[in-house]
Amino acid sequence: MTARSEPATTTVDGRSMVLLSEQEYEALLSSRRQLGSQVARLTKVRDALLDVVELAESLGSALVDRRNQAATGEGTADGIGVDAAAELLGEAHRRLDRARRAAGARKPTTDPAREG
Repeated sequence: MTARSEPATTTVDGRSMVLLSEQEYEALLSSRRQLGSQVARLTKVRDALLDVVELAESLGSALVDRRNQAATGEGTADGIGVDAAAELLGEAHRRLDRARRAAGARKPTTDPAREG
C-alpha cells in the first residue's frame, strides 16, 4: 500500500467522502480490531495497577500503624495485628497475581513470602 498525501474524495448527496480501495478498507478494519484488543488489554493492566497502588497504600498504612503501636507500647510485641497482617498478606498475593496475569508476566517459581 502506498502512502498518499491527500486521500481520494468524492461528494455524495452533498457530503464529502473519502474513497478507499477494498484492500485499504480491509486494512482499516484490521487496524480497528487490533486497536480494540489493545484497549481491552490496557484496561486490564490499568485495573491491576490501581489494585497494586491500593495494596501499597494499605501496606504502608499497616506499617505506620504497627510503628505507632510499638512506639506507644500498645499491644504485645509479638501479637500486634497478626490476624490483620495475615489477611493483608493474603490479599497482597491475590492482587499481585492478578497484576502479573494482566502484565503477561510469569509467576515466580518460589514465593519468599509464602516460605516458612
